[in-house]
Amino acid sequence: MAASGNVFYFAYGSNMDPRRFRERVGPWVSRLRATLHDHALRFAENVRSEGGGGAVVDADLDARVDGVLFEITAAQMAAMDREEFDAARDRRRSGRRMQVTVRTAAGDRRAELYTVADDGRWHPPSERYLAHILRGLEDAGYEAPALERVRATAARAERRAAFSGKAERADDGPGEETWNG
Repeated sequence: MAASGNVFYFAYGSNMDPRRFRERVGPWVSRLRATLHDHALRFAENVRSEGGGGAVVDADLDARVDGVLFEITAAQMAAMDREEFDAARDRRRSGRRMQVTVRTAAGDRRAELYTVADDGRWHPPSERYLAHILRGLEDAGYEAPALERVRATAARAERRAAFSGKAERADDGPGEETWNG
């Protein structure tokens, strides 16, 4: 349980990078490895971060998302709200904060996380953004399989974006689009 007045925040994107997170909110109370079950990582078209798709989570009963659980103050959580709901990043105002249960070595914890309610489109992350995520996982002690899952998700975003780009350009005539699937 978080100390009185503090909250648990589950980071699964670039906020896992301790240097980045410290720049955004200052020092935290505690930090643990954590896993969100029944969700999958996606790099979203509607959330831009550093020139590429931003990390979001979607419900998926057969998946898991590795991340970092930070214990922070309520004031730090408010600062995160301002950062995450910034209109420059959340272009369609689809961002939302939700409570989830994550699993840690110390047991299950209720935590806040940020994601989006959008149309499910993919967009590949920038190399810089992806590097923040991988650095955060490494710093938290995750091993190669966790890093490879994130790299595979980024590669999937690249393929999905390329495929959807072809579909959007396929034009049979005025006002008609075809799906080249």
